Amino acid sequence: MKEKGQSLVESSLVLLVFLAMLLGVFDCAQVLFAHQALVERVRTAVRWGMIHPDQGTAPISNLVLYNQPSEPRASHEGYLGLKPENVRVIHRPATADAPDDEMLTVSIVNYESHFFSPWIARVLITPRPVMMSVPVSAAKTNGL
Repeated sequence: MKEKGQSLVESSLVLLVFLAMLLGVFDCAQVLFAHQALVERVRTAVRWGMIHPDQGTAPISNLVLYNQPSEPRASHEGYLGLKPENVRVIHRPATADAPDDEMLTVSIVNYESHFFSPWIARVLITPRPVMMSVPVSAAKTNGL
């Protein structure tokens, strides 16, 4: 008679461990997906900025945030919860001493990832930025 509830207890313990591991896998997959999606956004924005260097830095930032060069008319949340202060665009113009050193750098800093897991239940702020730098003069000389 004592063995009837044994399988129920063992199954519930194994199920708890399995569900905890499954939630951990979902959290890990979510962080990896967000990172890869942000890398792709930065790559697209820096490529657009390299081709259109005369447009300024605001359209490049808008490309990362809203996937379009102009800011939307209605207030709109950025991609994956990005805020304008998370996107940094630095255009270093060429100088007379170094005419080929024109650089464009786009980075996403302090991105917040939210976890599903109840035992973690916190916000992870990414310590390393998603960053890409390209020489702008290469686009001008190659006719891009």
